[in-house]
Amino acid sequence: MDDAQENLSDAPHRVGQRVAAVKVLQSGRAEQHAEHRYGSRLPRLWWVFLGRRWVPLPLQCFLIEHRDGLVLFDAGIDPAIVSDRRYIRQAIGRFLLPRIFRLHLEASDRIDHVLAAEGVGARDIRTAVISHLHFDHCGGIAQIPQADLLVSAREWEILSQPHPERDWILREHIDIPSTKWRRIAFEPTDDPLFRGFDGIHDVAGDGSMMLLPTPGHTPGSLSMLIRQEGWDPILLVGDLTYEVALLEKDIVPGIGDGETLLASFAKVRALKDRLLGLTIVASHDFGAAAAVARATRRDMTQERT
Repeated sequence: MDDAQENLSDAPHRVGQRVAAVKVLQSGRAEQHAEHRYGSRLPRLWWVFLGRRWVPLPLQCFLIEHRDGLVLFDAGIDPAIVSDRRYIRQAIGRFLLPRIFRLHLEASDRIDHVLAAEGVGARDIRTAVISHLHFDHCGGIAQIPQADLLVSAREWEILSQPHPERDWILREHIDIPSTKWRRIAFEPTDDPLFRGFDGIHDVAGDGSMMLLPTPGHTPGSLSMLIRQEGWDPILLVGDLTYEVALLEKDIVPGIGDGETLLASFAKVRALKDRLLGLTIVASHDFGAAAAVARATRRDMTQERT
């Protein structure tokens, strides 16, 4: 590592004591085709209808305890998707869903109940950052009507296109009157730490939660970099990859735009090279909770010494 790279992890990027905790929330479980998770040269419809190997899929979102208020990264899935036959209005969607996912959900998996199990009231959530608009990432937004919902402007544009439900973006459960959406545009930066990214967005204005565009899974997908003194920095990447090891090996899943995914993979790996100790965390990775615990444990260790 050269001197310029070493400087990127020094004092200018320290943000003080802003974030008290990051918690991984379990919001149900599912199964997906192995071709979906690990990619396949076969046409998508082949493995949707004929694939026989299913692999477990954890459904997770994240609670960030920031000094200015509680922040969610994604809002989980609505269990009504399996209990209410009319949740998906389009007949083709109702037909395809169980052929793409096997969802195992209980009423307790709704975000307000998940938060209550952590001792947090849903109405205490100040902000929710939505990595992308798939139903398993924004299914709980109706339970947090007071929260500002941050989504990339590029992702929101999908709602104005014909039939967003074909990409599992369910307009009727997203653009609802009780919600407070805020579409963000990424701002240019000359910070060398973020070289290669098409702009940044500072959620709290203090550098502790930075949003970065990481398209590929959907055109407007974003990631969030969390920085707190005493921790290793954490990059929540949503569904950019289903497992961090796959990103590191350039293995793309069976959905999304492969070329765009690979470009975002490269940007994330470059960020990891520049930012000492960066921990990458994917929403559907079974190792997410352990990775967050390792990244935040350094601060607890320092406090005991």
